[in-house]
Amino acid sequence: MKQFIFILSLLFLLLIFHEETVAGTQNGLLLWYQVLIPSLLPFILVTNALSETNAYQAAALKFEKHFHGKIYHIMAVFLGNLCGYPIGGKILNDFVVNRYITPEDANRLLSLSSQASPMFLIGYVYVHIIQKQLPLWIFLLSIYLPVILYYPFLKTIRENHAVKITHASSHSVCITDTFLHAVRTMVMIGMYVIIFSILLSILLPFCVHTPSRFLLSFLEITTGLKLMQSLPLSDSLRLSCLCALSAFGGLCSAFQIRGVLTFPEAGIKKYLLDKLVLSAGTFLIIWFYCNFR
Repeated sequence: MKQFIFILSLLFLLLIFHEETVAGTQNGLLLWYQVLIPSLLPFILVTNALSETNAYQAAALKFEKHFHGKIYHIMAVFLGNLCGYPIGGKILNDFVVNRYITPEDANRLLSLSSQASPMFLIGYVYVHIIQKQLPLWIFLLSIYLPVILYYPFLKTIRENHAVKITHASSHSVCITDTFLHAVRTMVMIGMYVIIFSILLSILLPFCVHTPSRFLLSFLEITTGLKLMQSLPLSDSLRLSCLCALSAFGGLCSAFQIRGVLTFPEAGIKKYLLDKLVLSAGTFLIIWFYCNFR
């Protein structure tokens, strides 16, 4: 009964804010079509192929002796940061499904393997939002250094959690299944982007003060960066907040990551807490650089 009342209330809300709903849907579709599909689809296709051919296990077998039981952790963090949201979560999910790592390790590594891609950070955030007001190396250092420093604090990732790596037999990829899995993932991502775009369109007219607009910017990273850029903040505070939001990724990205996790123990609360810690580290690096350089 509660679900029925909630859905009925949601329907009336969408009817009341019909124009905002249409505008939010259009904005979400454009963002999905123009930005997310070109930047994510190739990586999703490649990671699907890597998983289906047991290529991860073959690479782990070759390099395991150099990384002492943490090769899957390193692959997830490296590829997740390289490919962008929500590829890191998808890779960890593949590792859990194939029993390469435990669900507990996947939940702990989720925040470290989930960053915006360097292509997005440099091509969009650094050039168009920050407008090169910082040296590029400082900007990238503020994003990735907290990830490197935070890993040793995940003390519960221990050697006895490592899965024994056995010989991997490669097999051919069913290209149709790879395409279908990629399309399903992209549609799920698109739905979350549209939902959050509608939510932003409805809430934005009511958020006229700086604190409310600041909080609203954390819903979705692309629109949120533009919104935060327009806030009346000092230059150093604005730059620090923009970089922190780039590291956090927004709630929309968190829901996208949760959408690609299929193992039963998957959770998002720890991910959000860890991302707050990482984004706070990014904020402090930029703030200290702007004020004490």
